[in-house]
Amino acid sequence: MLNELKAFFKSFTYAFSGVMHAVRHERNMRFHLCAAVTVSAVSAICGITRAELLAVVICISSVISAELINTAVENVVDAASKNISPKAKAAKDCAAGAVLICALFSAVCGAVIFINRERLTVLWEFFSGNLTAVLLLAVWLILAFMFVFKPKNN
Repeated sequence: MLNELKAFFKSFTYAFSGVMHAVRHERNMRFHLCAAVTVSAVSAICGITRAELLAVVICISSVISAELINTAVENVVDAASKNISPKAKAAKDCAAGAVLICALFSAVCGAVIFINRERLTVLWEFFSGNLTAVLLLAVWLILAFMFVFKPKNN
């Protein structure tokens, strides 16, 4: 029983290692993480409802999960084939397409939640009279850009 428990907890380290691999090696994963942080902050500023928060969390987790699956498919296909066959290319393209669909529908969900007069007014009022918030936003955008477009680690 103790060995099974150790193996169970060890599996979490493997999963975390996979997430970190994607963060280190996949620009799109870094972009999705920055978008998730940004949307989370906007959610807090706007005071979205619990149901809206649940939708945001589901959207974020689906996009990040799809990106992880896409990374796995790309790595397996690359490892299995020296020359990319049409079927291998199709597998990689379909996995990337799954991420695209998740991201597009998440963006639509975000637009439904955040693009209305009340929420946009809250955001405007939050930033318009708050120099600290504007500076933090500028720093965040610069850091996010640097994080997303950092040189590859192979």
